[in-house]
Amino acid sequence: MRKVTHYYSLTPEWQYDLAKQLNTELIQDKLIILPDDIGKGFFYFSPVMEGISVVYADVTPLAPFKLTRKKSENELYIFHFDLSEHINLIKIDEVDYEIGAFNQLDLAILDNQIESTFIPTVNERIIALRLLIDKKLLHDFIEKFKKKENAFNHNQTTKKVFYHYGNIDSNSILLINSLKTKDVTDLSYDSYIKGISLKVLGNFFNKFYESKHEDTKLTKIENEFMEKTKNYLLNNMHGPFPSLTFLASMAGMSASKYKSLFKKRFQNSPKNYFIEEKMKFAQKLLKSGQYSTLSEVMYELNYTKLNYFNTKYYEQLNRKPIDDFVKKAR
Repeated sequence: MRKVTHYYSLTPEWQYDLAKQLNTELIQDKLIILPDDIGKGFFYFSPVMEGISVVYADVTPLAPFKLTRKKSENELYIFHFDLSEHINLIKIDEVDYEIGAFNQLDLAILDNQIESTFIPTVNERIIALRLLIDKKLLHDFIEKFKKKENAFNHNQTTKKVFYHYGNIDSNSILLINSLKTKDVTDLSYDSYIKGISLKVLGNFFNKFYESKHEDTKLTKIENEFMEKTKNYLLNNMHGPFPSLTFLASMAGMSASKYKSLFKKRFQNSPKNYFIEEKMKFAQKLLKSGQYSTLSEVMYELNYTKLNYFNTKYYEQLNRKPIDDFVKKAR
């Protein structure tokens, strides 16, 4: 396995040694293109504003690869947004976590004084945005997080260091994904990624400070995603329940985030909603007079066991299917 180490700072000098270890060049203090023997793609770095810089990775490793960020005295927090097309591993404070677009958790926030190791999946595309933020800008945020005991660990010097593991909001997922369509060599790329970085950071803090209010409304785009997946469920009553992962992917968010927003929007879980609507649809079929047996209706709805169909029907409607069945006239 190829092993590479580096550190972070708000200025570009940390990239020099990284480019040397990768046996490639640093272009204009911003761009590192992955050499062919490691994979394809690039790392891009840019100062966004005073106290904030961005590192963006769009790479596909072609061989096993381990990237370790060494802790340093640079007073930073690292916001890692991971929208990779496969689950990767990230080790934080000696604990392994799965992270990526199709996992339940796709956001990690790290104190720069905690070492972390990123181990990507070979032959899968990695999409990761990292925001490096001066600690002085986040004093209020960290003070509020102190109430969560698992957000802080003691390092070897007994100093408390912070990390967090959670979800990316749906709007930020769209913003980060938009970077995949941009040419990194375009003159407008630097301005574009700076704008995306500030929007993503703004989304995170809006969500963080508003999360204390249970009545927080869904955003317009979140409502649109919920309606889109609800309509998909309603239009596919003849089949089985699609997986939560599939629906979350359709909505462009993690499974846990999707499930939470769906319940907030419809006061029900996606699967329970699907079953409730499916039994209402079953009732219409039973009353239609188009079927000769209950089994025909059962098969129409993709069930294979009549007892199971009877049970689900009774649970939802407090009636047996036979109570509503109108047999087809001969």
